[in-house]
Amino acid sequence: METIGIIGYGSMADMMVQKWLNRDVIEAHQLMIHTRSETERLHQLMQRHQGIQISSISELSESCDLVFICVPPLAVLGILDQLHLKKEEAHIVSVAAAVTLDKLTQHTHHPVSRYIPTLTSAVGTGVSLVAHSKSVGKEHQERLERLLSTFSIVREMEEDRMNAASNLTSSSPGFIAAIFDEMASAAVRNSGLSLVEAYEFLTYALLGTGQVLVEQGMTFAETVDRVATKGGITREGVEVIQQQAPRMFDDLFTQTMKKYEQLQLQIDEADKHH
Repeated sequence: METIGIIGYGSMADMMVQKWLNRDVIEAHQLMIHTRSETERLHQLMQRHQGIQISSISELSESCDLVFICVPPLAVLGILDQLHLKKEEAHIVSVAAAVTLDKLTQHTHHPVSRYIPTLTSAVGTGVSLVAHSKSVGKEHQERLERLLSTFSIVREMEEDRMNAASNLTSSSPGFIAAIFDEMASAAVRNSGLSLVEAYEFLTYALLGTGQVLVEQGMTFAETVDRVATKGGITREGVEVIQQQAPRMFDDLFTQTMKKYEQLQLQIDEADKHH
């Protein structure tokens, strides 16, 4: 029976653990959790699932076959330096942005993977991105995919494309929410609609559009053509978006990619002085 370690217990770690336990993918006694702060979220988990062990890093190092490091990017390498896994074949998975496989493998001789989660996995959908170091064997890859596919579609990704891809998987719920918050506000400014109404109408439009795209296999362009007939009202709005949105989205990618680079430089700098 494999033992899974979780280091850091924020919202993403909680999402993973809850999905695995609720769907009987693993049992409570297979889990060891190490966290600096025992939150209400963790107490609720412990009450619902007897047998989960709250452990020190050294206790976790003794027993685990697979360890998920779920701490902020600048804390990852420090955790790796404390993690002396007893089992030679133990697999480490980092959940942090910008901490490269190259950097991770400098701090451990164990097989290492990166996993970029997404908020949408909380409702059992979304794409999980994974990248593996060369030492990660087929069995390790398959075990990780089996666990992550409990709540998401799993896509292996070359690491040099991972930052751009995570804009579309991990960050996009925030981007989409920001865009439609602005659209709701514009509706209120330009009509007699209330903000509550605008939110409700847009939320269900978003949900339905996603379902149409997935279930009917339609592309974005096909959806536009279906709704925006030539010379119609929707087409007028689509043309405004097509004229003005490219600049906004180019800026979005420029800024976010710059932020990844800055974070990597910070991690490199902190590592030099460690």
